[in-house]
Amino acid sequence: MRRGILLGMIMLLVLSSLGGCYNRVELDETVAVTGFGLDVDKGQKVISVQIASPSGKPEGGSNAEVETMVLTESASGYAQAARQITLHFPRTPVWSLSTSIILSEALARDDLRLMMDFVSRNRFIRPNMMMFLTLGTSPEEVMQVKTPPEEYSSLALVKMMQGQESQSGIYMPVSLREFRSKYVTPGVEPVIPQVQIVEMDGEKVLQLQGVAVFLGHNMVGSLTEKESYGLRLLVPEENRGGLITVNLSGDRESGPLGEMVTMEIIRSRARSTPRLNADGSMVISVDIEADGNLYEQTTSENLQTTANLVRLEDLTSQAIKEDALACIHKAQLLKSDIFGWGSMISRQHPDLWQRLEADWPSFFASLQVEVEAKYSIRRTYLIEEAMQIRN
Repeated sequence: MRRGILLGMIMLLVLSSLGGCYNRVELDETVAVTGFGLDVDKGQKVISVQIASPSGKPEGGSNAEVETMVLTESASGYAQAARQITLHFPRTPVWSLSTSIILSEALARDDLRLMMDFVSRNRFIRPNMMMFLTLGTSPEEVMQVKTPPEEYSSLALVKMMQGQESQSGIYMPVSLREFRSKYVTPGVEPVIPQVQIVEMDGEKVLQLQGVAVFLGHNMVGSLTEKESYGLRLLVPEENRGGLITVNLSGDRESGPLGEMVTMEIIRSRARSTPRLNADGSMVISVDIEADGNLYEQTTSENLQTTANLVRLEDLTSQAIKEDALACIHKAQLLKSDIFGWGSMISRQHPDLWQRLEADWPSFFASLQVEVEAKYSIRRTYLIEEAMQIRN
């Protein structure tokens, strides 16, 4: 009897597994979504989808020529617009293969609530997708730009962000997971790197340019390249890679070109600490520690002496402090706590945070901040002194 019941249960399990997934789609009926963009137009929600479409299937399939297509639809909501694409396209888009989400500036300055609801509810949108925001253009136009050797501009943007992070060290990649976390957490505001279309040698190319700053549900302004570099220096996590330029005259902006020196940053880290004064006022103390190498010089002066290396460390420390302060001043001007100092205060001084939270943007804007930076040189690479150039 028991054996019969056991066999019956096994049969039921086997039969139930034969039904498959309710949303199963055959592979040859799908198409890969490499990235998508979200926009607004006269009250309508606009979605643009970049897809990879094999135009040929040679023997083996690995050498198939690949073309890029951008499909755009609009509706009262993003989910509805996304589904309307299937009304005029014969294959089902596979959203889980997307590498990036591109937002328009118009959407960012309008209201992000509906957009955040869409990307948070959709189970096919991966939280590790990279986010970008268009500057002076639309997501559709960005995705239509050719980006050789990459076939798809949405993937090219991700690789551009990863490449510059270790080489130039200006911008930080922002994933949907990170943006969503800061969007819903009191005491910290999110940012998104910006992308624009520029013309080089008669061709349109994509270029990373600045960082969009948010306050609440809206974008309130942007950081310049210098301020964006300062933001990267101010994060508490350890950063690796990047370059910073100093001038032996002490004037980085208009000093002699023949006295420019490029310093490499191997790693850096910032530590922020709130300090309460006796009069009840608050000061945020920021300590930035970095180390790196002498990377390039335009002067024939021998900079590998003990005195000059100390001089370069001082100049680089001052440059780091200058860029960090530039970012802090812009953030305070925009009343946007992109550093998470409010969140830090809520953890360390919960009673104080209860009094400040309701009006934190205004309090943050007038917050006193002290910044100290220390840069140490590790080495000067392969030569002991500057190369002497013959006339």
